[in-house]
Amino acid sequence: MNRGAAGRWAVSTAAGAAVLLVSGCGLVGVRLSDEAGAPLRVGAQQTMGPEPEPTETADPALEGMTQQNITFSGDCPARVGLYLPDDWTSNSTGSSFVAFPTTGGFDGPRLSVMCSTGFASTPSESVSSTQKYRFSDAATEVVAEHTGQVGPGYSWVYEANLGPEETMSSFSDEATSAVGASVSYPISGKLYDVTVTYYFTTGDTKVRDQAVAALTNLQVEGTTVSSPADW
Repeated sequence: MNRGAAGRWAVSTAAGAAVLLVSGCGLVGVRLSDEAGAPLRVGAQQTMGPEPEPTETADPALEGMTQQNITFSGDCPARVGLYLPDDWTSNSTGSSFVAFPTTGGFDGPRLSVMCSTGFASTPSESVSSTQKYRFSDAATEVVAEHTGQVGPGYSWVYEANLGPEETMSSFSDEATSAVGASVSYPISGKLYDVTVTYYFTTGDTKVRDQAVAALTNLQVEGTTVSSPADW
């Protein structure tokens, strides 16, 4: 650097403050005197960054519902995370969990969750057997379904309009539909079968939408169960 340039550099640094910005903070340097080469005092001050984008923490369809963490006191160690409408009441036994609206009766909407020891060789074999024997009435129509992996387990999630001869249809004089899941999951070397089913009057869109939201967010052993894409 020649002498003229060095002089101009010294004057400019002596006349103002040098500011550096790093990752949301401002490093501010100020000369302690107007003389070139005077010591520089450095301080840090917080600077404002962009506001974070809001993030959704739950499916909007779950409004008015609360997740129930279901454990069974019997021989089934499986943990089930399932959303239930806030105006429903529930009861549980060693291997089952049932719920229904607080103002409803035995012929109204209901939820059934059951767990049992599996006897198939693999999770997919167990689910395949459930698919084959789940419904007994030829008039039952499966309108949506999906099978897939659930961690080391396997699942079948479905929506069906039940025929009049189905066991659960006998509780009501009206046509009945179901949204449910069958999950086979290995725990500590043993296979366990979990079934989750919402039953409701065909055409009851409120309960149907709640059931779809609940099954879309169903978890077994902390793993979300995949659901039909055409719900």
